[in-house]
This record gives sequence, C-alpha cells and structure tokens, in this order.
Amino acid sequence: MRTRARFWSRTGLTRKVALLATPLIFQQISYTLLGVADTYFVSRVDTASLAAVGLAGVMFFALLMLFRSTANSSVVFVGRAHGARDDAAVGEWVWRCLNVVGLLTLVALAMPWVFALLFSLAAPADDMVVRELGITYLRIRAFEIPLAMFSAVVWGFLVGRGDSRTPTILAWVTVLSNIFLDWLLVLGNLGLPRLGVAGAAYATLMANALNAVLGAAVLWRPAYRRRYGTGRPRLASGGDLLQVLRVGLPMGFGDFIEIASFSAFFAIIGRISTKALAANQIALQYMSMSFTIGVAFGMATSSLVAQQLGAERPDLAEGVGYRGAGLGMLAMGLIGLGYLVAPGALMRVFSADPEVVRDGVLILRLVALYQVFNALAIVLEGALNGAGDTTFTMLTRAALAWGIFIPLAVLIVFQFQGGVREAWIAALVYLGGLALVYLLRFRSGQWKNIRFT
Repeated sequence: MRTRARFWSRTGLTRKVALLATPLIFQQISYTLLGVADTYFVSRVDTASLAAVGLAGVMFFALLMLFRSTANSSVVFVGRAHGARDDAAVGEWVWRCLNVVGLLTLVALAMPWVFALLFSLAAPADDMVVRELGITYLRIRAFEIPLAMFSAVVWGFLVGRGDSRTPTILAWVTVLSNIFLDWLLVLGNLGLPRLGVAGAAYATLMANALNAVLGAAVLWRPAYRRRYGTGRPRLASGGDLLQVLRVGLPMGFGDFIEIASFSAFFAIIGRISTKALAANQIALQYMSMSFTIGVAFGMATSSLVAQQLGAERPDLAEGVGYRGAGLGMLAMGLIGLGYLVAPGALMRVFSADPEVVRDGVLILRLVALYQVFNALAIVLEGALNGAGDTTFTMLTRAALAWGIFIPLAVLIVFQFQGGVREAWIAALVYLGGLALVYLLRFRSGQWKNIRFT
C-alpha cells in the first residue's frame, strides 16, 4: 500500500498534526471572542452603537486579513528553514518578513481615510449617528494593523518551528485584557470616562499593542537571539522583499476575496427577508465552531508541510497533507452531526420566532452535508500555502467565488425566487468545487517543486 494512502502509520505524522493543531483551536476561539467582547459591551450603550460596531467590525476584519495573512506567510519561510535545520536562515526570514511589515505599514497609514470612505458608502444613508460612530471606531482601529502584522510574523516564527502553545497563550492574554479594557473604557468604570464605541476601539487597540510587546519579548529572548539571531535587526534586499510578497500577498488577497464573497452572499440572503437574515446569523454562530477547528488543522498542516519540504522529505509533506485533511474532516464531520440531529433545539437557543427557527434548521441541515468538503478545502489550502503555492490558491478562490458562487446565488435568489436553503446550495457548490480543485492540485505534486532563494 502506498504511504500517502495510509492514514495511520508509524511515521508519527498524525500525532504531530493533532498536537500542533489542538492549541491552535483555542487560539482561533480567542480571535472570535475579541469581536464578541466589543459587541457585548457596546450593546450596553445603545442600539446605534451596536449597529455601528457590527457593520464596522465586519469591514475592518476583511481588510485586516489582507494585511495580517500576508504577514502570516512567515510560517512558510520559517517552517522551511526549521525543517532544513538552518537556524541562521530562520532569523533571516523573520527579519525579511518584518521588513515587509514596515513596508506595508506605510500603506496602512492611509487606512483611516479608506475606512471613513468605505463606511460612509456602506452605512445607512439616513442614520448619521451610526455613520459617525462607525467611522470613529474604524479610524481608531486602523492603527491596530501594523501591530497585528508584527504579531502575525511572531506567530509564524513560533508555529513554523512547531510551537503552537506560546501563540495561544499570547492570544488569550490579548482577549482577557481586551475584555477588562472594554469594561473600563466602554462603560466608564473605576472613575474613567464612558467612551462608548470609541472606548471599544481603544480597548482592542491597546490589547493588540500588549500582544505585540509580548511578541517582541519572545523574539528578543536570549535563547532565540543566540540560536536564530532574532534580536539582530537587518535590512532586507529588494529581492528578499519580493520573495516574501510573492508568497504573502496572495495569501492576504485570497483571504480578503473569500471574506468579501461571503459578505456579498449574506447581503443577498438579506434580500430574501429580514427573518432569513436573522436565521443565517444564528446559524453562522454554530458554523464558526466547526470552521475554527478546520482552520486550526489547516494552520498545523501548513507549518508541517513547510518543515518536511525544508527537510527535503516531500513524501512526508504529502503524508502530512492527507493526515491533516483526514483529521479535519473527522472533527468537522462530527460537529456536523449535531446540526443534523438537533437543528431546531440549536436555533431555539437564540430565537423563538417560528420562521427564524424554520429557516435556520434548513441552513444547518444543508451545512451539515458540506462539513467534510469544507474541512478538505481548508486543510488542503493550508498544505498548498505551506508549500508556497499561494498564487494558485488565491486564483482558485477568486475564480470560484466570483465566477460561480456569487453569480449562482444571485441567479437562485433573484431569477428563480429561491429561499434561504436554495441560496446555501450555491455555497455548497463553491466549497465542494474548492475542495475538488485543491485535491487535484495536491495529488499532482506540482507544489513539491517550489523553491525559495
């Protein structure tokens, strides 16, 4: 039997993927709680504040991923160097990625004005209060982008070496500090002024600043400074910057493209009915649980594929991809069973409206069917990205999202007057197609020939 066809083997790859992915699941949960904390505390202020932060938060996350995912490419380079046991190269790649962060920070300086323009276009035209609050929130959080990019490089340094515990600890320190700062600044406790929406933005900015400071302390640890030279700043050449951007920018644009496509999809669902949109929002809260697990396995797979390629073991890199996909499909599939067994009970936790519950049940049952396809797509995308095949994954997402997914959803809803279940069939087609294309690409082995200078 061929090695790649075997899920359980004596190589220990399955165990490595599971051990690396498990802390990352908790890290991804912490990212979700950052947004939840802001939403909860501003909901205690007034409805306008809640609406402003809800819309602004989605917009900020989409553009943040463009920057943060680009910086996250450090995991690819560090993983390769670590797998090759080239400690000096690990430090060099960290600083090359930090040079790119410095370059992109110049672009990020324009983001306060970009956010103001975009939110002015997206906010309700007849509600100036929501518009002003949203712009205030985004202008403050725009200064978070360079901090998030720096932290992403540190994350790649740690996970690329196989350490997923430290970034998870840093993430939870960030979440807990954000919750405390929200309590202080949004609601004005301990004698501080009640800042409302602005307080939520300042709290998240300060929490991410703390994360960046702790990340810098990690890079400057004496043990890492001696072994990898991470404490010795250096300027990257133009060729080095281009190498990082060739791998990193497609990762950033790929995430941005997909988030934008699903935002458009949710807007289409909103045209069906307000209750359909409410049902969709509730179902998304449950879907995020399984999605978080899939992303964690994708991240672990990405790191380990890079390491095995650096060690010149493409056969083991291939094994990592299949084992990561198997574990991700198993985990997400098990959660999907809950969507099949008790969808009504899950929906009634959030709503007693019969129409909302009915539409939500339809969504959850359909979502349960594509959990395994979604897991396969997420993990194999991580494997291909870990090999540096990021341009392919970006173009695939763009072509399927905007060439098939959104046009099909528009056709179903507006031309054929389809409901929420029919609309979600378009998402099923998109994710199934994505999984199939990634599987064919992974099986082709072309990604094994990608080299970095």
